[in-house]
Amino acid sequence: MNRKSQQGAILIVALIMLLLVTVIGLASIRGTSMQERMAGNLRDQELALQAAEAALRKGETKVAALFEANTLGTLSQVTAGNEEVVAYGSFPGTAKDPTYTLRYLATLKMGGEVGVPTDDEGSIVRIQATGYGLAQDAANTPSSTSELSSVFLVEQ
Repeated sequence: MNRKSQQGAILIVALIMLLLVTVIGLASIRGTSMQERMAGNLRDQELALQAAEAALRKGETKVAALFEANTLGTLSQVTAGNEEVVAYGSFPGTAKDPTYTLRYLATLKMGGEVGVPTDDEGSIVRIQATGYGLAQDAANTPSSTSELSSVFLVEQ
Protein backbone atom coordinates (compact mmCIF):
# COMPACT_ATOMS: atom_id res chain seq x y z
CA MET A 1 0.00 0.00 0.00
CA ASN A 2 1.40 3.35 -1.02
CA ARG A 3 1.10 6.15 1.52
CA LYS A 4 0.92 8.82 -1.15
CA SER A 5 -2.40 7.48 -2.51
CA GLN A 6 -4.33 7.97 0.77
CA GLN A 7 -6.58 11.05 0.70
CA GLY A 8 -7.93 11.09 4.36
CA ALA A 9 -11.41 9.78 3.53
CA ILE A 10 -11.55 7.74 6.73
CA LEU A 11 -11.00 10.92 8.76
CA ILE A 12 -14.03 12.58 7.12
CA VAL A 13 -16.20 9.47 7.67
CA ALA A 14 -15.10 9.27 11.33
CA LEU A 15 -15.92 12.97 11.92
CA ILE A 16 -19.38 12.55 10.36
CA MET A 17 -20.03 9.48 12.55
CA LEU A 18 -18.87 11.41 15.63
CA LEU A 19 -21.23 14.26 14.73
CA LEU A 20 -24.16 11.81 14.35
CA VAL A 21 -23.41 10.19 17.72
CA THR A 22 -23.26 13.63 19.34
CA VAL A 23 -26.63 14.66 17.85
CA ILE A 24 -28.24 11.40 19.01
CA GLY A 25 -26.78 11.87 22.50
CA LEU A 26 -28.06 15.44 22.79
CA ALA A 27 -31.53 14.39 21.63
CA SER A 28 -31.71 11.64 24.24
CA ILE A 29 -30.59 14.04 26.98
CA ARG A 30 -33.30 16.50 25.97
CA GLY A 31 -35.95 13.76 25.98
CA THR A 32 -34.85 12.53 29.39
CA SER A 33 -34.98 15.99 30.93
CA MET A 34 -38.47 16.52 29.45
CA GLN A 35 -39.66 13.25 30.99
CA GLU A 36 -38.16 14.27 34.34
CA ARG A 37 -40.06 17.58 34.28
CA MET A 38 -43.31 15.79 33.39
CA ALA A 39 -42.83 13.35 36.27
CA GLY A 40 -42.15 16.24 38.65
CA ASN A 41 -45.30 18.06 37.54
CA LEU A 42 -47.37 14.90 37.97
CA ARG A 43 -45.95 14.44 41.47
CA ASP A 44 -46.80 18.03 42.33
CA GLN A 45 -50.38 17.62 41.08
CA GLU A 46 -50.79 14.40 43.07
CA LEU A 47 -49.48 16.14 46.19
CA ALA A 48 -52.03 18.93 45.71
CA LEU A 49 -54.82 16.34 45.34
CA GLN A 50 -53.71 14.52 48.50
CA ALA A 51 -53.60 17.79 50.43
CA ALA A 52 -57.13 18.66 49.25
CA GLU A 53 -58.37 15.20 50.24
CA ALA A 54 -56.83 15.55 53.71
CA ALA A 55 -58.45 18.96 54.18
CA LEU A 56 -61.80 17.57 52.99
CA ARG A 57 -61.59 14.74 55.54
CA LYS A 58 -60.72 17.23 58.29
CA GLY A 59 -63.77 19.30 57.32
CA GLU A 60 -65.94 16.19 57.43
CA THR A 61 -64.60 15.44 60.91
CA LYS A 62 -65.47 18.95 62.04
CA VAL A 63 -69.03 18.65 60.68
CA ALA A 64 -69.40 15.32 62.51
CA ALA A 65 -68.09 16.90 65.73
CA LEU A 66 -70.52 19.81 65.42
CA PHE A 67 -73.33 17.32 64.85
CA GLU A 68 -72.36 15.22 67.88
CA ALA A 69 -72.17 18.35 70.04
CA ASN A 70 -75.56 19.43 68.67
CA THR A 71 -74.03 22.75 67.55
CA LEU A 72 -74.34 22.31 63.79
CA GLY A 73 -76.68 25.31 63.75
CA THR A 74 -73.74 27.57 64.63
CA LEU A 75 -72.58 27.21 61.02
CA SER A 76 -75.73 29.01 59.89
CA GLN A 77 -74.71 31.99 62.03
CA VAL A 78 -71.23 32.39 60.52
CA THR A 79 -70.87 35.71 58.73
CA ALA A 80 -69.47 36.36 55.25
CA GLY A 81 -72.06 34.34 53.36
CA ASN A 82 -72.42 31.57 55.95
CA GLU A 83 -68.86 30.35 55.33
CA GLU A 84 -66.03 29.42 57.60
CA VAL A 85 -62.57 29.06 56.04
CA VAL A 86 -60.15 26.99 58.11
CA ALA A 87 -56.49 26.19 57.40
CA TYR A 88 -55.51 22.52 57.75
CA GLY A 89 -52.33 23.47 59.56
CA SER A 90 -48.83 22.08 58.98
CA PHE A 91 -49.53 19.71 56.09
CA PRO A 92 -46.07 18.34 55.19
CA GLY A 93 -44.35 18.93 51.87
CA THR A 94 -46.56 21.66 50.36
CA ALA A 95 -45.88 25.29 49.53
CA LYS A 96 -49.03 26.39 51.37
CA ASP A 97 -51.27 24.68 53.91
CA PRO A 98 -54.52 23.31 52.49
CA THR A 99 -57.78 24.95 53.52
CA TYR A 100 -61.39 23.89 53.80
CA THR A 101 -64.59 25.90 53.79
CA LEU A 102 -67.76 24.88 55.60
CA ARG A 103 -70.94 26.34 54.22
CA TYR A 104 -74.34 25.85 55.78
CA LEU A 105 -76.76 25.58 52.88
CA ALA A 106 -80.20 24.84 54.33
CA THR A 107 -82.35 23.29 57.04
CA LEU A 108 -84.83 20.70 55.89
CA LYS A 109 -87.87 19.10 57.48
CA MET A 110 -87.31 15.37 57.29
CA GLY A 111 -90.33 13.35 56.29
CA GLY A 112 -91.24 10.17 58.09
CA GLU A 113 -93.81 7.69 56.95
CA VAL A 114 -96.57 8.94 54.68
CA GLY A 115 -99.26 10.70 56.68
CA VAL A 116 -97.25 10.67 59.93
CA PRO A 117 -96.06 14.15 60.98
CA THR A 118 -92.50 14.45 62.28
CA ASP A 119 -90.42 17.17 63.90
CA ASP A 120 -87.13 15.79 62.60
CA GLU A 121 -84.87 18.28 60.87
CA GLY A 122 -81.82 17.91 58.73
CA SER A 123 -79.11 20.24 57.58
CA ILE A 124 -77.29 20.44 54.28
CA VAL A 125 -73.62 21.37 54.64
CA ARG A 126 -71.07 21.79 51.83
CA ILE A 127 -67.37 21.26 52.44
CA GLN A 128 -64.99 22.68 49.86
CA ALA A 129 -61.28 21.89 50.21
CA THR A 130 -58.28 23.37 48.40
CA GLY A 131 -54.85 21.72 48.32
CA TYR A 132 -51.56 23.02 46.98
CA GLY A 133 -48.42 21.39 45.59
CA LEU A 134 -44.80 22.04 46.49
CA ALA A 135 -43.61 23.91 43.37
CA GLN A 136 -43.97 27.70 43.27
CA ASP A 137 -43.87 30.21 40.45
CA ALA A 138 -41.92 33.48 40.38
CA ALA A 139 -44.53 35.23 42.58
CA ASN A 140 -44.17 32.52 45.30
CA THR A 141 -47.67 31.17 44.68
CA PRO A 142 -48.16 27.41 44.37
CA SER A 143 -48.18 26.29 40.74
CA SER A 144 -50.42 23.25 41.39
CA THR A 145 -53.84 23.62 43.00
CA SER A 146 -56.56 21.04 43.52
CA GLU A 147 -60.12 21.68 44.74
CA LEU A 148 -62.58 19.11 46.04
CA SER A 149 -66.14 19.56 47.26
CA SER A 150 -68.72 17.40 48.99
CA VAL A 151 -72.26 17.98 50.24
CA PHE A 152 -73.71 16.34 53.35
CA LEU A 153 -77.21 15.88 54.59
CA VAL A 154 -76.98 15.64 58.38
CA GLU A 155 -80.05 14.55 60.33
CA GLN A 156 -80.54 16.29 63.65
